[in-house]
Amino acid sequence: NFAASRAMAPSVMKLGAAALVLVGVAMVAYSVSYEVSRPDELLSPLQVGRYAVRAERQSGDYDQKAERQIAFATDNDNAASGERDLAAKEEKRARDSAYLAADVKSRIDKILEEGRDQVNQATKLKSKAGRLQEMAAELLSKGKSEKETAAALKAKYYKTMDDYGKAVTEIDKSTQKAQMILDQMNAQSLTLAQIATEYGTASDHGKDPGAAAATALKAQLQQAQKDLAAITAQKAQADEDTKNARKLADQYQPLIIQAEKDKRGSDFHFQEFAHLTQQADSLQNRADALLARADSIDGLIQSTQQELASKRKNFEHYKNRAQTEMAISLQAEDKEALLRKQAREARYKAAELSDKARRLRALAQKGVNNVMESTQDIQQES
Repeated sequence: NFAASRAMAPSVMKLGAAALVLVGVAMVAYSVSYEVSRPDELLSPLQVGRYAVRAERQSGDYDQKAERQIAFATDNDNAASGERDLAAKEEKRARDSAYLAADVKSRIDKILEEGRDQVNQATKLKSKAGRLQEMAAELLSKGKSEKETAAALKAKYYKTMDDYGKAVTEIDKSTQKAQMILDQMNAQSLTLAQIATEYGTASDHGKDPGAAAATALKAQLQQAQKDLAAITAQKAQADEDTKNARKLADQYQPLIIQAEKDKRGSDFHFQEFAHLTQQADSLQNRADALLARADSIDGLIQSTQQELASKRKNFEHYKNRAQTEMAISLQAEDKEALLRKQAREARYKAAELSDKARRLRALAQKGVNNVMESTQDIQQES
């Protein structure tokens, strides 16, 4: 029996080694299936087979988990590729939007420059128009003064001429009265001469003054002499009046000369008034033309302001769109990085699971092989 025991010792050792391997397989299976096996427990071939089947099942479970991890990694890679495409697309759109925003910004700057030029031009035109209006108002003020001076000189001229006309009327009256008295004296002298002639004839040239006819004619002659003396006295007064009227006319001569000067001065001032008024009208017309141009430029300024508001609105739209698209691109890049990381981690886990499955299968196969070898050795030795 001792010899038989010694002959069976190698087979027992092999069987023990196989049992130890299966114990190791069982320990690996324990880590997954939560079954507890004593490390020093000797397993029967049935148990070894059972553990081998369980190990195969567990390794298949590892393979499935690894495949799921690979599929998860593949899905994440595909999703990451989609996110990368989305990031590239949104980045391109963001660049396009930024280019449009920059283009609109340059247009805004150009419009602002044009608007400033228009405002400056309108301001200059209005300022120049204001100066022209001030000059026109100053000329009108001077023209008003010239007109008032002309009117005053004209009134003075007419007053002087009215006074001179009255003096001329007095002169004419005095002259006519003197002429009438002179005519009366001539007529009375003729009458007196005729009566004297008749008296000379009736008195026989003084020889018979007592004749009846001579006496009657003498009375008439005396009355005619008295009438002539009365008329002669009136002529002296008429001559005095005429002399005074002529003196008055002589006194009015300097006034008439001054009045003529005043009239010429009035005409000159009135011409100056007309000239100043014409200049003022010309300046006002130029001012009106400048103001019309300024109004036209104001219309352009309003149009420019509307265009500027529209461009600013477009600029804000493109800027906000570029920021949004860039944010989407960055978010897609971050998500791509996260998906790539998750894919790498999933592949790493899949590799670990595949390695566990491979090692578990190898251990199970090794245990089965050892059991089979031990069994064959025992059968051969018996």
